[in-house]
Amino acid sequence: MDRERRQAVKDAGLPKRKTTSAQPPQLSAAAKIRDIRKLQGVTLESLSKACGLSVSQLSKIENGKARLTFDTALTLSGILKVPVTAFLSASTGAPVARRSITRSGEGIVHATPGMRFEVICSDFREKRNVFWQVTISARSLEGTGGWRSHPGEEFLHVLRGILELHTEHYEPVRLAPGDSILFDAAMRHAYASVGEGDVVVLMTNSMPQAGNGD
Repeated sequence: MDRERRQAVKDAGLPKRKTTSAQPPQLSAAAKIRDIRKLQGVTLESLSKACGLSVSQLSKIENGKARLTFDTALTLSGILKVPVTAFLSASTGAPVARRSITRSGEGIVHATPGMRFEVICSDFREKRNVFWQVTISARSLEGTGGWRSHPGEEFLHVLRGILELHTEHYEPVRLAPGDSILFDAAMRHAYASVGEGDVVVLMTNSMPQAGNGD
């Protein structure tokens, strides 16, 4: 009788529990640092000398045994020539009612050859974008460290000066104050100042979201 009841329930077409396909695991920020370092052929020893952290501390960070601070992530991103968004994990929820304010001149400053990055509005723990005010003083691609590429998209809005943007698949383009451009940052790109004085731009680096093919 019990078997007949079970079969009747089955045949009644009652809704069954939905199953979802397993999602590929998300790489942690630590794992992303290790993958990018190895992809570029950089050893822990050479990265240690460049950033000032011990090999032991870097190894702990890469293995998730030590906390990766934003300042350290910023330093490593400059050495490896990728934006700090390359190390960030996708947001796991939908937080609301957050805000972040950066007063003039109070952003975290990170300098690379020919470029000065001021990180702005960086307080969110889970980030989908990183915002910068970037000053470009170099007059050639070599002066800014040459070609670079990274996951996600990059947005530029020129505030001052004339920016010459080089991209792998397009002719160089010059952008004046008020001009903007959005491009896929996986495409190799480089910057130079070609007007009088330095170029100042508002830059946004976004990170690709899991399952988003756009």
